Amino acid sequence: MYGGKTLSEGKGRSVHSFGNDFNICMGETTLPVSYTQTYLPIGILGLCQEGSAKVDIYMQEQLLSKGELLVILPGQLVSIKEKSDDFSIDYFTVSQALINEVLSSISRLSPLFFIHMRRKHHYTLSEDEYYRFSEYYRLIHSWVKPTDDLFQREYIANLLRLFYLDLYHNYKNNLIEVDANSDGETRKEKITYDFFLLIMQFFRENREIAFYAQKLHITPKYLTSVVRDISGRPAKDWLVEYSIMEIKTLLKNPALNIQEITVKTNFSNQASLSRFFKKHTGLSPTQYRMIK
Repeated sequence: MYGGKTLSEGKGRSVHSFGNDFNICMGETTLPVSYTQTYLPIGILGLCQEGSAKVDIYMQEQLLSKGELLVILPGQLVSIKEKSDDFSIDYFTVSQALINEVLSSISRLSPLFFIHMRRKHHYTLSEDEYYRFSEYYRLIHSWVKPTDDLFQREYIANLLRLFYLDLYHNYKNNLIEVDANSDGETRKEKITYDFFLLIMQFFRENREIAFYAQKLHITPKYLTSVVRDISGRPAKDWLVEYSIMEIKTLLKNPALNIQEITVKTNFSNQASLSRFFKKHTGLSPTQYRMIK
């Protein structure tokens, strides 16, 4: 499965699909991951129920044990090394399109969270967290069935939003701890962290990298290089992504017309907003609103 030989198919309790965007598998004895390093076309959100498994992500071994959460994004390089005989896991597979839909509807997420998710792949959960995440699987499993329910996708997307918000809560708590012990931060990491904080504060007022470089007392070229080194993407990409995310969130509110969104996002006029949005999404704001 997904580009190579896999471990034997799990004999789990149940598997339900929702088109190509989403699957949920309960009580599986393996993961949809190859023995060989493969770029996965889907994301995996898995909660280990019993036993353990060793998963290699970008050549870093992760030991997933009972009560821990596995989070893999689409496009990441993954393989599974071994698993215990009693290994059991509940997991979702999620397409990039559905992840984008879910995250774009959550406002005020720090762009640092996306870097965090690219780096942190498994979470040790408290008893309360384990219970809460288990409930997400139970609730979604009860809804993903071969029916024609018109609200099924929206119900699943909303539960996934809560799932990711819980991950964000975990990230924020860890960020406080990291900030309290930040002496070991490299200069590049500190610049990137400060850049993202500035994005959150000023992205509506200014979309030019030079503005942020000036705030950080460095050149635009150096800022672009530093952010690319730390995050894998140039600074401009993150600035655009945060702006697009907010526009998408506002477009999902039917009470707002395009002109009102133009004012809220501080574009000079509606045409300017439309050009910006279409350049980076391939759709006009009106076309995006028509997508259900």
